[in-house]
Amino acid sequence: MPSPLPTTRRRYVLPSTSRYIKYVLIIAFALLTVALWKRQDLQPAVAQYLPGSVDDVKAVETPPSGEDHNENTDTDTDTDTVPAPDDETPPNENTLPKNPADKSTYPKFGKITATFGEPETQYEDAIASHALHNSIHGYPHFILRERMMRGLWSKHAWMMAVIGQELAKPEDQRLDWVMWHDRDVILMNPQLPLAIFVPPEPDFGHVHMLVTNDSNGLNNGVFLCRVSQWSFKLFASALSIREYEPETPLKYTEQSGMEEALKRPWWATGTVFVPQRWFNGFPPNARALARGKPSASRPGSLLIHFASNRDGLRPERLAHWGEVATSRTKEWDKPLNETGYSKEIAEFWQRLGKGESQEALVKAIGVYKWT
Repeated sequence: MPSPLPTTRRRYVLPSTSRYIKYVLIIAFALLTVALWKRQDLQPAVAQYLPGSVDDVKAVETPPSGEDHNENTDTDTDTDTVPAPDDETPPNENTLPKNPADKSTYPKFGKITATFGEPETQYEDAIASHALHNSIHGYPHFILRERMMRGLWSKHAWMMAVIGQELAKPEDQRLDWVMWHDRDVILMNPQLPLAIFVPPEPDFGHVHMLVTNDSNGLNNGVFLCRVSQWSFKLFASALSIREYEPETPLKYTEQSGMEEALKRPWWATGTVFVPQRWFNGFPPNARALARGKPSASRPGSLLIHFASNRDGLRPERLAHWGEVATSRTKEWDKPLNETGYSKEIAEFWQRLGKGESQEALVKAIGVYKWT
């Protein structure tokens, strides 16, 4: 019988002193790297998502004023920059929870927009102007970049998609309201929360849509709607008009479709028309502000909508006002209590509650001048 093979024991050899030194140096280097790390060392695309105050936003000088492009443009602006809020400012009620595991707080307002085709700088910059506002108040921004339907009808389809997605969530985790804005809208005053515009509860709990008119009727370049079945069905109704009422003229395509739907009694009772310049104003100039033009945004207004391009100067206007928004001038970037919003909005809902007509209120309050 063959003798068994000798067994070998594996000996554990302690690392050499030099290897210990190597490990210590690697750990020390890693700790030193973490200690010296700064958020600005990262690429902007990464750094913008890290926690930080609005103090990180740098002001940009407004270029010297030139001649007005036309009566809808005002280049006389104050170039002093607004100081950013202190770190001690209490968080907005709509701020997203810092700890993803904390489900006690969810955003209550969001924004929706769309832009198609090859990216155009003027529109990309306009959409980007909302980033600071979204960051301060915790607003999710839903941006559609592929057409869902032909023409401009993707607006209604996208509204239905986002609202439907929210309605599929548990009620306490949904957005309450969303604001649609066209891609040619520049956010001018990031200090203003969207919550200031919504109707007071419970007296106006039946209101699901806030819209504005301009000289041509409904302007749906910017509007607010409640996240509800009512809103979901409204956009379905607007989409159905061209199919089931082909004889109805739709001069402004999807905008006219929405306008026709809002005329129906069921939708009309849940809709309130408010002063245009609250959240859908056009570029102002000195003359428009002096006479209280209802369609002109005021310094301190939430935004400016560049709806018309009949003279082909929209790109220049977008560029000019984009620089004003970026520089965060004291003239435009104001806290709520330094604007006329609080007084006007409170008066509007109070008088509406007493039975005054929306049309009369819009006409009366829309021409108020801010001091």
